Amino acid sequence: MDIDELLEKISGYQPEGGSWLPLDELINVAFTDHDSVSLYAAFFKLFENHPEHDGTGVFWSAVHGMEHMGGYEKYLLEHVRKCESEMGWAMLHRLKNSGATHICDVPISELIT
Repeated sequence: MDIDELLEKISGYQPEGGSWLPLDELINVAFTDHDSVSLYAAFFKLFENHPEHDGTGVFWSAVHGMEHMGGYEKYLLEHVRKCESEMGWAMLHRLKNSGATHICDVPISELIT
C-alpha cells in the first residue's frame, strides 16, 4: 500500500459494524512499513474526526507508536489548538506527567485547562 492510500485510509477511517480492528492493522502497517513521522498528521486527523472516542482502544496503538518514534509534539500542538479530543488531551497529560513543561516553546500548563 502506498503512503497516500494509507494516509487516506487512516485519517478518514470509519468503523464498519462498530469494528475498529481494521484500523489497528493500518496503524501497524504505518509503523512497520513507512516513515511514521509523515503519518502523524493522519493520526491527528483521525482524532479530530472522532473527538470523543478512543477507537475502542485502537487509537492507543497510534499514541504509543508516536511516543516511541518521537517528533509528534508539533502535530499535537496544532491538534489541541484547533480541536478538543479525548486522545489529544490524553497525550497532553502524558507529556506533562513525563516531566515535559513545554511543546514548541508553549507551556503545557497554558494548553491544559
